[in-house]
Amino acid sequence: MSDSRPDSPTLRLRRLDASALELADVMRDGRITTLFQPVVDPRSRGIVAHEALTRGPSDSWLHAPQNLFEAARRADLKVDLDYLCMQNAFKRFVAARVSGQLFINVSPDTIYEDSSFAERFLGLANEAAMPVDRVVIELTEESLLDDYDRLRSTMQRLRVAGCTIAIDDLGAGSSGLRTWSELKPDYVKIDRYFITGIDADPTKLEFVRSMLDMGRAMGCRVIAEGVETERECRELVDLGLDRLQGHLFGRPSAAPVAALQQVDTLDRSIVTYTALCAEHIATFVPPVPPEMRVTEVCELFRDNPEQLSFPVVQEGRPLGIVQRERLFDLLAKPLHPEIFNKKPVTAVMEAPTLLIDGGLRLEQVSRLVTQKGRPRLTEEFVITKDSRYHGMGQTIDVLRLITEQQLQSAKHSNPLTLLPGNAAVHSSIDKLIGARKRFIVAYFDLDSFKPYNDVYGYAHGDQVILHLAGLLKKHFSPRLDFVGHVGGDDFLVVMRSADWRERVVNVLDRFAQTVADFYSTEHAAAGSIIATGRDGLQRNFPLLTVSVAALDSETMGATSADAVAQLLAHVKKYAKQQSGNSFVLRSDDRIVDLLAAARRPPPDMLPMDQIMTSA
Repeated sequence: MSDSRPDSPTLRLRRLDASALELADVMRDGRITTLFQPVVDPRSRGIVAHEALTRGPSDSWLHAPQNLFEAARRADLKVDLDYLCMQNAFKRFVAARVSGQLFINVSPDTIYEDSSFAERFLGLANEAAMPVDRVVIELTEESLLDDYDRLRSTMQRLRVAGCTIAIDDLGAGSSGLRTWSELKPDYVKIDRYFITGIDADPTKLEFVRSMLDMGRAMGCRVIAEGVETERECRELVDLGLDRLQGHLFGRPSAAPVAALQQVDTLDRSIVTYTALCAEHIATFVPPVPPEMRVTEVCELFRDNPEQLSFPVVQEGRPLGIVQRERLFDLLAKPLHPEIFNKKPVTAVMEAPTLLIDGGLRLEQVSRLVTQKGRPRLTEEFVITKDSRYHGMGQTIDVLRLITEQQLQSAKHSNPLTLLPGNAAVHSSIDKLIGARKRFIVAYFDLDSFKPYNDVYGYAHGDQVILHLAGLLKKHFSPRLDFVGHVGGDDFLVVMRSADWRERVVNVLDRFAQTVADFYSTEHAAAGSIIATGRDGLQRNFPLLTVSVAALDSETMGATSADAVAQLLAHVKKYAKQQSGNSFVLRSDDRIVDLLAAARRPPPDMLPMDQIMTSA
C-alpha cells in the first residue's frame, strides 16, 4: 500500500525522479535565479558582503533549494548545477556594481569529484570580470568531509589566487570543528539554530561566546546567521560578533543592495564600553617580509637589542614570528650559520600559536595566553585588527592591566561580599538605558534585620548578609544579570534573563528554607524573637524575610539610574508593607504582587496612584 501523503518520503522520491527531465531543461535554458542576502558589519553599520543563494523556477517544485539540489544529485547533475550557480552569481554581482565581498556556496562533493575545480572556479570568475580577492568560498557541510588533504590542497591554490575561505553552519553537522581546525578558514558562520532566541537562552549564548573566543584566537572572523529580531541583534553586538546576517537586515533579493536600511537597529544595539581590549596593549613592531634572509633578520636584532621578536607578515596577513633567543640558539650550533644565513626567514620562523583579535577583552586574552600552562611574562603574541597585523603584545602587559582593573574594581566593591557597589550598579543601569535595552531592576532588602542584629550581634548579621549574597550569585546568570551590594542589607539585581521571575522566587524560597539556621533552636521553633523596636518598646519580631521591589525599565520616567532609584523607592515602601517574603513589580503606572502570582493565578494589577496613596 503506497503512502500518498503530500509530505511523505515515497511521494518525495517520486517527485525527485520525475524532476530529472525538468531539471535538465531548467539548466539548459538557464532558468536558475540568483538571490543576494547582505552581510553586515555591526561596527561600521554597513553592508560589507553578500551571500549568493540559488532558487529554481518560481512556478516549479524545484524552486526550493533543497529540492533543486537533491534532484540534481539524483540525476547526476550536481556538479554541473554548482558551476552554473557560480557562473550566474559572478555575472549578476559584477553587473550590480556594488562594493564588498561575494560569498559563494561550494559543496565539498564538487571539489572531490572535479580534480580541476580550482582552475575552473577561477576561470568562471575571470570570465565574469569578478575580482577573485573579493570572493569568499563558503564550504557547505551537506556531506561528511573525509579527504581533508585534497580539500586543503584545493583551498590553498584558491587562497594563493586571492580568495578567502569560510565554513558554513558551524554546529549543524558532525565535522564542523574538525573542518575549522584542518582548513583554518578566514570566516566561520555559526548555524542559525544557536542564533534564534539567543537573547533568552544562556546555553546558546555561552556556545556562541566560546566560538567567538576560538575564532579570535585563530585569527578568524565569526558570522552569525539567521538574525531575525532586534533582541537577538543586541545580544550578538554585545558579544562582539564580527558579522551579522539574517532577515532583520534584508531578505534575499534579486539584486545586491548598496546601503543598509536598518541602521537604526544597529544604532540601538551598539553600546560603548570602557573595558580595555587587546588593541590597547598593542605595540607596533615593524614586520619583516617572508623573503627576508636570516642574516638580515640577525642584523635587525643586533640593531634593536631590546626587541625580543619580529612578526613575519605578507600583505598584512601574519605568517609567523621569529624570536631572538631561539634564532641565536639555532645559529650557535656547528655549521648552522652556513646552512641558514642565506635562507628566507620562513625557514626559521615559528607559526604564530596565538593570534589575538584587537577587540578581545583583556580577561579573554588572559585566558588564552595562560591556557597552555605557565607562560613567560615576556612571551609575545600577535594582535590583529580586521584579520590584519596590528601589533605585538606581551603577557606581562595583560596581567599588569588586569591587576590594575581588579584593584580599581575593589575600590568600588562592598568589602564584606566583594560584590560591585553603588557606582558599578548605576553605571550598569545607565549603559543599558543608553543602549535602549529592556531590563528589570530588583531591590532586595532584609526585613526585621535591625532587631536580629540587636539580639545576635553584627557578626551573625554579616553571616546572614553573606548568605543572601551567595543565593543571589547562585540563582542569577553571571552573563545576563548584574548583582550589586549597595550597602548594609540592601542588594540590587539588574536582570536580563528571560526567566527572571522564577529566579527571584527561587531565591526567596531558598532563603525561607534556610533562615532558621541562623537562629537558636528556641527562636526557630517559636518563629520569632523578642527585641526592642524603634519606638523603644520590646515586642515580638518574626524570623528574617526578604522584600523584593522590582521595576520594569520601560516604566515612564526610568531615564537614568537616579530616576530608577527614585521610582524604586515607592515600590519598596509597598513591598515592605507585605507580611513575610514579598515580591512586587512596577510596570509603567501599575503594580503587581508577583509572589502571589507565582502561588496562584495572577491578580489584577493595581493602579499606581492607589499604591502611592496607601504607601
